Amino acid sequence: MVDIIEGYETEEQQVDAIKGWWKENGNTLMIAAVVGLAGLWGWRFYNDSLLSGQEEASQAYSDMLVKFESKDAAAGLDDIKAFVADNQDNNYGVLAALLLAKEAVQQKDFALAKTQFVQLQSQNEYAPLDNIINLRLARVEAQLGENQQALGTLALITEPSFLAKANQVKGGVYVQMGDTENARAAFQNAVNASQGNVGPLLQLQFDDLATVADKTVAAPILETEK
Repeated sequence: MVDIIEGYETEEQQVDAIKGWWKENGNTLMIAAVVGLAGLWGWRFYNDSLLSGQEEASQAYSDMLVKFESKDAAAGLDDIKAFVADNQDNNYGVLAALLLAKEAVQQKDFALAKTQFVQLQSQNEYAPLDNIINLRLARVEAQLGENQQALGTLALITEPSFLAKANQVKGGVYVQMGDTENARAAFQNAVNASQGNVGPLLQLQFDDLATVADKTVAAPILETEK
């Protein structure tokens, strides 16, 4: 206010100057103050609502797990399905969908599992989960005999840490198709991506392929043997 009352000698002149300035600018200040406070309150309300929604979803997810574990697997699937349908806009819905797909696979309901993984492909917003979703979807597609679709899904996996598993599944798909040459190449790629940490199942797949499909061709050399 110093610059407003500067140049006025008496208090009355200063008061009149302040009144005049307020008359010209008061409404603007009030509007700005209201907008500012509304924005602050709105932001706090948004954050509080977001936190509250996450807490509610978390509690609902925990409750659903308790109900699921208290029932037999087949009956419990309905609870998971209901939770997934009600929580398609949050991460707990993604977790529930992964659980539902896993249980469906264990019950050999591969069609249900595939439905969940396909939905997750479009629903998931957490990029690191994409490779897991695609890998599991490819395995389910292979179980359904959808070999070309499985190969297409595996092609979506580019993260180095998932390439060993992806190529191992790809090799199994090619074996299922009777394509020994591409199966051997895929298994070799799996070995290379494993960086020496070759699992016993992958080694067995090598041995079976070399023995059954083509006895004249040695199994691919493991990285640790080079």
